[in-house]
Amino acid sequence: MWKRIKNNWDDFWIGDEHDDSKKHLSQSDKRSLLYGYFIISMLTVAFVILLININNLRMDRRDDAAMEELLNMVTSYMESATEDEYDEIAQTIRHDLVYSEYERDIEKYVRDIPNTSNKCRACKGSYPAQAVLVSLNTGESYSLDIFERGIEPEEYQGNTQFTFGYDEISQTSIHISKSPGENEGSAEIERGNGIVSIHRMKKLFCDDCIEAMLDMVENQAIGELVIYDTEKNIFYPVEDESKVRIGDYTLEIEYKDSGYKIDVKSVNETE
Repeated sequence: MWKRIKNNWDDFWIGDEHDDSKKHLSQSDKRSLLYGYFIISMLTVAFVILLININNLRMDRRDDAAMEELLNMVTSYMESATEDEYDEIAQTIRHDLVYSEYERDIEKYVRDIPNTSNKCRACKGSYPAQAVLVSLNTGESYSLDIFERGIEPEEYQGNTQFTFGYDEISQTSIHISKSPGENEGSAEIERGNGIVSIHRMKKLFCDDCIEAMLDMVENQAIGELVIYDTEKNIFYPVEDESKVRIGDYTLEIEYKDSGYKIDVKSVNETE
């Protein structure tokens, strides 16, 4: 291949000084063509770069205008509020700004808001369970394991265990029941508004875990709860018609009555 390229290159530079039929261009003509092609290519590249910069400048100006409008809106709300109206104003700002624009700009918020977590509730947490349900707004974790580590299944006397949780930001209720004697467990999630507070997440989780949570949903809206594999440090979304294998358990998720139900089964039972 290299030899063929070299031969074609040498043939190209053959001039017409020894060609009586004048079938070849002169050396100067070929240089002029090459220089012309080079100049046209550079001008094309420069023009494309100019268009990109103009478009970026236009988008930056639009974003600056939107941010100025946003700040003016917040300032107007706060300056016009009396002490008795602050709670109502806060709810209005939350509705106008968070509910309508939040999910589209969540990655921007994650990037711009500084992380203030002293200890990550996920990767640096100490969990006695293999499968854990983690609340992104509160940092609370709820074990999904049927059997606690260190306790053999035969030591259970068939008692049913209950765990309850509530997230006031997303207004989500969590109800977990386990019957180790019957080798059964389930988690029922009653969803509210589905809001996830990036401010809270930045105080509770490290940036690496937050990025991993966002990557798991593939640029979709992240939910207020995630399933965490404590041994492999992997996050899973709570989504309908999905099945997750974590350690000794299989989690089957289905959407039910405006919420989710997670059936926890031992791998030995499913096999």
